[in-house]
Amino acid sequence: MAMRIHRLSPEVANRIAAGEVVERPASVVKELVENSVDAGAERIAVEVEDGGLALIRVIDDGCGMSPEDAVLAFERHATSKLSNAEQLDSISTMGFRGEALPSVASVSKVRLITRERGAELGTEVTGEGPAMSPARPLPADFGTKVEIKDLFFNTPARLKYLKTPATEARRIVDVMSRLALAHPDVSFSLWVDGRKVLSTPVGGSLADAVAAVVGTDTARAMIPIDSESHGIAVTGFIGTPEMARAGRDGQFIIVNGRPVSSKTVWSAVDRAYDRAIPAGRRALVVLRIEMPPQVLDVNVHPAKTEVRFASDSQVFSAVLNAVTSGLRTMEAAPRMSPQPPPASGGRVSAGVPHWAERQQSMDGMINEAPEWIYGERQAAPVPPSPQAPTWAPAPPAVALGSQRVDGRPVAGMRLLGQLGRTYILLESDDGLVIVDQHVAHERVLVEEYRRQWAAQAPSTQLLLTPQIVSLAPVEMQAALENIDTLRRLGFDAEPFGSTAMAVRGIPTSTARIGAARALAAAIEGLTGPGAGSELAATLAAATAATAATAVAAASESGQSLPPEADRIVVALACHTAVKAGDALQPEEMRALVESLMSATDPFRCPHGRPVVTVVGFDQIERGFGRR
Repeated sequence: MAMRIHRLSPEVANRIAAGEVVERPASVVKELVENSVDAGAERIAVEVEDGGLALIRVIDDGCGMSPEDAVLAFERHATSKLSNAEQLDSISTMGFRGEALPSVASVSKVRLITRERGAELGTEVTGEGPAMSPARPLPADFGTKVEIKDLFFNTPARLKYLKTPATEARRIVDVMSRLALAHPDVSFSLWVDGRKVLSTPVGGSLADAVAAVVGTDTARAMIPIDSESHGIAVTGFIGTPEMARAGRDGQFIIVNGRPVSSKTVWSAVDRAYDRAIPAGRRALVVLRIEMPPQVLDVNVHPAKTEVRFASDSQVFSAVLNAVTSGLRTMEAAPRMSPQPPPASGGRVSAGVPHWAERQQSMDGMINEAPEWIYGERQAAPVPPSPQAPTWAPAPPAVALGSQRVDGRPVAGMRLLGQLGRTYILLESDDGLVIVDQHVAHERVLVEEYRRQWAAQAPSTQLLLTPQIVSLAPVEMQAALENIDTLRRLGFDAEPFGSTAMAVRGIPTSTARIGAARALAAAIEGLTGPGAGSELAATLAAATAATAATAVAAASESGQSLPPEADRIVVALACHTAVKAGDALQPEEMRALVESLMSATDPFRCPHGRPVVTVVGFDQIERGFGRR
């Protein structure tokens, strides 16, 4: 039998709209706060409990609503921000679809209290699901307060797609942070489970908002930019290459006052930083882009998180020019600062020496600078290290037992030296063994952390005086949620105000990078892209056979970590391990190889990359025509 066409009931229509607009608690916060901004509010306060599922409360001092408007606001496609189709081509408000309140109300228990200027009394409207009460007069402050309780109480299927309350809370912090950057003149405050995590001043500047969002210390080191081309203005702040992160969570893009995601802008930023930061890292930037509304389509996505440009190439060019010009104002050579020696007599962990930061010559620093500094000029050749010979004298053999690499036995190896300050070269009975020093040290550090975790005996270096480390609100939230894990891994830290940690001790292996960078690395492991553990990352990158071996090894060792701890461990190892370009002394190379070969899985780094490769004598002889 043919299905007859019929109109959807308001309840079904609102739930469908809610599925597009109200994806998670952070979506509700975004929609409600944008309404407050459009209402001309100077102060907006947000409170959430249980990741926003139990309570979301948004209070503003905006224009408020009349009793009639308060009721009408809960009807679909009712809005004060549009009156005709022509206005769709020049939208300047945050919201305009008229779907936010009815969509939210259809999947929650809602209470709205509002009072417009000049009115003697306020108005209350309540509802549960689609059913809304008539307007009721009551005393109220000027402005509007919206309370959302028991989100998705009538759509339990939606709940299974949400993450933990802690993760949902971090997403709310991120949404509020981006809105604060988009509207620095408005005072934003956010409380999560009774704790204040974000605060910006009334009538503040973009610099004030940046300091609140990324942390005071980080904000001070960022570079201001101000450029215009093709009628497109690009202003804001860009981070130094050292501030680069693992994902795009530190890239804040605001277009005509609207926080958005844009592949065009991302690509321009990546191009500008292409030779300044390692592959896979993303620059920290706060970019405000202004253009005529007629060349911008903000009606691309129901949640208004994406935009479409009339000319992607012009936007790309404008952003690239602005960021590149800012980068050129930075120092050509990185600043070097001495690090305190470790407390363990020069050794980071069992069997591994302290990889001391070496002062390099000015020539060396210039040649390590990003290539954009030289423009079209070819990079100069890297001079030999003045402190370590390219080839070490023949030292005693490094005993490796009967380990095998790619099916080849490697035993009785003899250290030859270092190639390109990146690879350790050894001679074995089968040929040339090449070890990537960075990923080798990563593997050693990860397994040392695992041993300490299993023994519940972290190696901590206490600081002479506590160091106050300022954090972004999202970072602070992540640190507090995982404070016990951080302590078990060697951090001695506690909250110091709403956006800082007082650090008294750090894992011994991180002594060379200091408290601020060590804590930042750990938090990056918690907030960076990818929710899987280090083992999951290995499984994704390695072959099935290697993955099975890694799983078995982790199970047999009894050193497996919870996912959060494992991500911290991998991030700490990556940031503190010796780097490509570090000159190593023969005794350091020998100690590293010995420690590597005592690891559970010496041939794969925590990210799945190979650590060791062998060039057999047969390959070498073929190369010389001997076979």
